[in-house]
Amino acid sequence: MSVVIPTLGGESIRETIHEINNGTVIPAEILVCIPADEAHRVEGLSAPNVRILRTDCRGQVAQRARGFRAARSPLVLQLDDDILLERHCLERLVEFILAAPGTAVAPALYDRTSGEYRSYLVPNGKLTLFDRLFYWVANGRAGFQPGNIGLAGANMGVPQSGDWRDLAWLPGGCVLHERARLVLSDFYTFGGKAFAEDLFHSTLLTGSGVALARCGAATCRVDFASSLSPDMIRYAREYVEYWKRMKVFVRQIGGSTIRLDLFLVLNVIRLVARKVR
Repeated sequence: MSVVIPTLGGESIRETIHEINNGTVIPAEILVCIPADEAHRVEGLSAPNVRILRTDCRGQVAQRARGFRAARSPLVLQLDDDILLERHCLERLVEFILAAPGTAVAPALYDRTSGEYRSYLVPNGKLTLFDRLFYWVANGRAGFQPGNIGLAGANMGVPQSGDWRDLAWLPGGCVLHERARLVLSDFYTFGGKAFAEDLFHSTLLTGSGVALARCGAATCRVDFASSLSPDMIRYAREYVEYWKRMKVFVRQIGGSTIRLDLFLVLNVIRLVARKVR
């Protein structure tokens, strides 16, 4: 197996690599894909299976694409530089993909701090009137559909237990692929932070005939809190950028930009209400 990690060389990558090499399956190579002018930040990575790939580009998708092209193994894991794999995670992902050729598979994600299971837009208990409106805007009368992409472009997660197959999307932080079925292009044409890149990537995969699945027995830990800016002005700017990317995505899949606009407004109300509680 090859592991491809696009990074700018933050401190978290050291722990990420340590946990990879502490698992029951040790990858043949870990490709650390970093812009050439940032490569000095990862010079101290000394594990024997680590290979530093200096890229002539900057951006998560572009750097990852360089890593995909350089990967030598028949199975390739795309991994964010702040994700911690549980000890048996790779073993279970490999078992899953070998039993289901033509599949890309992701693990279940848990918060590093709280230990809580995380999956986007999964309902928690009985739906309130606001929840019903929220899911109707997201996906019409069908409402919440596990693993689907709604009419508003809303990517709906899956419940905690069990395996889930034939999904419309996967979160991009940790996904195991067959090398022969990788998306090798730099498909993300926007600058800056790669908002919603996992949705663009997922539609390219499914469009090429790759099935998407979530393996419930494979788990990893993610620092969700670090992705939330405490600076409200910065958060607002990032949300607007996310909105712009989502408009492009929704048009691409033939969804409704009106639903998207309403959904994102309702989502802000939903997030604020949760903070107030």
